[in-house]
Amino acid sequence: MKPIKSMCSVLLLTLICMAGNAQKTDNRPLLFAAYPQTLPLDAALISNTLNYKEGSTVSVALSPDFTFTGTVISNRQKYDNLQTVMIRAADDYTVFQVSRISNNDKSIQYAGRIININAADGYEIKNNKGHYSLQKFETARILQPCRM
Repeated sequence: MKPIKSMCSVLLLTLICMAGNAQKTDNRPLLFAAYPQTLPLDAALISNTLNYKEGSTVSVALSPDFTFTGTVISNRQKYDNLQTVMIRAADDYTVFQVSRISNNDKSIQYAGRIININAADGYEIKNNKGHYSLQKFETARILQPCRM
């Protein structure tokens, strides 16, 4: 009976430690705190970003109050139906990534994110029946810290 109590005690202690670790707060700053939760996004604007040449400095006016400026670090057509552009801001940590997906029915969808590994928030491109927007999200949902 003693081994079972010992194992139960160890299991209980492990669960308590895991629960405590899971409740750590994200101390990273909010990079997009001054911007709204949702920004409408024009599909033509998204499409135009896929024409940028690698190495060029570009400014993408995502809204009247929000322009993303950076250097195109990649513009790749990996498959017939997928093209991705990545633009890195001058801070070297913020990246705007946009992908165009061509579906079998010849329709086109866009996906992407603006993300900074040192920030607690970012934006994700959302599609609602052909109407695109940038939706704010918490980066802790996507980026898991590395622990050694």
